[in-house]
Amino acid sequence: MPPIRASPLYDMLFSEGKFNATLLIGPDPLGGNFDYQVFLEARRKMTLIGLKMTDSQRGLEEYRKIFSFNGRNVEARIKLVLGRLYRGNLPELWRDALSNENLIYLKTHAGYGTHISLSDDVGYFTDAMKEGSNHPRKKPYQLLYLDCCKSEMYYKDVLRGYTGDGVDLILHKWFCDYQKTGPVIVLIDELMKGSDFPTIVSEMNDEYGIPHFDVDDDPEDMRLDRKMVTYSISPAKI
Repeated sequence: MPPIRASPLYDMLFSEGKFNATLLIGPDPLGGNFDYQVFLEARRKMTLIGLKMTDSQRGLEEYRKIFSFNGRNVEARIKLVLGRLYRGNLPELWRDALSNENLIYLKTHAGYGTHISLSDDVGYFTDAMKEGSNHPRKKPYQLLYLDCCKSEMYYKDVLRGYTGDGVDLILHKWFCDYQKTGPVIVLIDELMKGSDFPTIVSEMNDEYGIPHFDVDDDPEDMRLDRKMVTYSISPAKI
C-alpha cells in the first residue's frame, strides 16, 4: 500500500491557468426547504470574496474572477447550481462535472446513507463517479467535497474505491448544519490566496463553528473533540 499524501495537491488545481468548479446544492428530499436558503447564502458569500456573476439561468448561476497564483494569472469559473430549480438534465450535469471540473462540491441532505442529491440510491452517485473516473480526463487533478450528514462515516470507504492518485476528498465527520455553506467558500478563497494546507483546514473549521447534533444522535457521536471538516487523502506514491 503506497503512503498517504500529507496534503492535497492544491497546486495542481491551477496547473492549466484555469480553475473550474461546480457547486451543486440539493435538491432536498420532498418536503425539505433547506437547499434554497443554502443557495442564497452561497451566492452572497461568493460575491463577498470578489466573484462576479457573469451568466444566469433558472437554477444555475455562473461566477468568474481572475486571481494571481505563484506569479501567474488564473481564471476562475464557478457554477452555482440549485438542483431543485435547474431546468437542464441534472444527472448529465453531474456526470460532466465529475469528468471535467477541478473542484466539485455537493451539498445535500443525505441522511443515513441515502439521497445523494440526485437519487435516493447512493449507487447512482458512485456509478456516476466511476464513470467520470474512467472518462479520458481533461483535468490532471480533482478535489471532491461531499457536504452531508456524517459523510465520513457513511461514504468514506465507498468513495475511496472510486478515487485514484489524481483525486482528493473532503468529507464531514458530523451532521452538517444544512443552512451552512460557508466552509466551501472559505476553501475557494483560501485557495486563491495561496494558503497552505493547515491554514485552509483551520479556516474552514473556524467558519463551521460548533458541530451540529440531532436529537437521535448516539451518545458516542456527541463528542466535541473532532472537527467538522476532514480530508480523506487518496493514496499516492511520494
